[in-house]
Amino acid sequence: MMSQSAGESRDIGKERLAGAIERQIVRALESAGHSKDMLSMSLAAPVVPAERLLMMPGYANQTLWCPSLEDESAGVGAAVVLTGTGESRFSEILVSAQKFFETHTVISIDGEIGPEPSFFGGLAFASRETESDLWRGFGDARFVLPRIGYTRRKSKAWLTLSASKGELATEVGRTRLAREADAALEMLGRQVDSNLPKPSDSDTIAEPIAEDESGWTSLVAGILAEIEAGRLEKAVAARQVVLRGKDLPSPSQVLERLRDEGPHCTRFALTVGSRTFLGASPEKMVRRRGLLVWTEALAGSVPGDDPEQAQALLRSHKNGLEHEIVAREIHAMLAPLSASFSTEGPHLLQLRHVTHLRTRFQGLLKEPMHVLDLVARLHPTPAVGGTPRRSALAWLRTHENADRGFYSGPFGVFDRAGNGEFVVALRSGLVNATQAHLFAGAGIVRGSRIQSELTETRWKLGALLAGLGAS
Repeated sequence: MMSQSAGESRDIGKERLAGAIERQIVRALESAGHSKDMLSMSLAAPVVPAERLLMMPGYANQTLWCPSLEDESAGVGAAVVLTGTGESRFSEILVSAQKFFETHTVISIDGEIGPEPSFFGGLAFASRETESDLWRGFGDARFVLPRIGYTRRKSKAWLTLSASKGELATEVGRTRLAREADAALEMLGRQVDSNLPKPSDSDTIAEPIAEDESGWTSLVAGILAEIEAGRLEKAVAARQVVLRGKDLPSPSQVLERLRDEGPHCTRFALTVGSRTFLGASPEKMVRRRGLLVWTEALAGSVPGDDPEQAQALLRSHKNGLEHEIVAREIHAMLAPLSASFSTEGPHLLQLRHVTHLRTRFQGLLKEPMHVLDLVARLHPTPAVGGTPRRSALAWLRTHENADRGFYSGPFGVFDRAGNGEFVVALRSGLVNATQAHLFAGAGIVRGSRIQSELTETRWKLGALLAGLGAS
């Protein structure tokens, strides 16, 4: 009798696992009834960093959402993609999502009930800002329900499969999904060497594009002139920098590095084709659970986490003014919607590369509102746009050279009930295998100094540059 090789044994094991998953899908399908078009099913998965799933090859759609080190989600493939265009992009996404959830159901595989399936994605800073070659394919708004989703909550994790009932009704469709699930479980369970070599100076060059230093000087000087003339109170100037290399780290590697560089930030990613928009944002835009809503103002910065610098930040008139403008506007936008609304701060938020002033808000809504409605009301906050809002945005649209796209737009997640959480997509960039477009901004108010604001954008790029293995 011939013995099996190790490779043949692994292949047989994989076939058995895929076959077992397929049989579980059949049983789950039989219990689902006939009224729904889309099904989501969960099974237990290894507890690992969520970005591990993004190492799976062959998926043009990928997502990552990690608001903390104990709450992480990732996805590959797309069971459903929602898009929106123009000024109505918020409402278009909301309406499409509500229609989808009417024909969607969650069923169990082998008794395993996972998290409620959610849409992950974001919206451009401004409509029609993703029509350039750089952002082509992202659209004004894009949210994805992953085909293969991974969720980790503390010490428990699930793999969630989402597919149409039409696909699952065929043996070919069930087998395909089962094999994809098996491949995902194998990837999640694989031992991975996460050590990233630092690119050499000959391989990677950081250079400004879309504006040089004189361009930044002109931009900030123009904002200061508008402030002096009384037409603006604040405007946020954005910079765009490119990092080029022969073989830049993969998005999953960058995101793993950002886990260490920004443990108190929300890591996020959205892949469209060969390009991934990713980052680690320190700024929460809004979180909604039922009638409870949380948000924060984040503005005013000094480099690093030095205690003396941090105390100087608390005493700084210029940074205090910048922060007060943002906090005042957020309070004005959300307080009228709330039966109660409390404020805490400003306090210090100390990160590895930057320390910020932060004020937190908590409210109890008078009536239920979808988190997307709250996002639409808040965006863009003065932390990324300016005040007066309409005047600042109009001036930036005419004078700013940075191709913002999804940078500084809302990025987040929402579920069937309209609960969810969004961040402002800061400390972010658009990357592929050979180049990364990185973004940073600075709030300009009366008393701002041009060179100091330029230096501030360099601090803010620190985490992302480290994530890419560059100095």
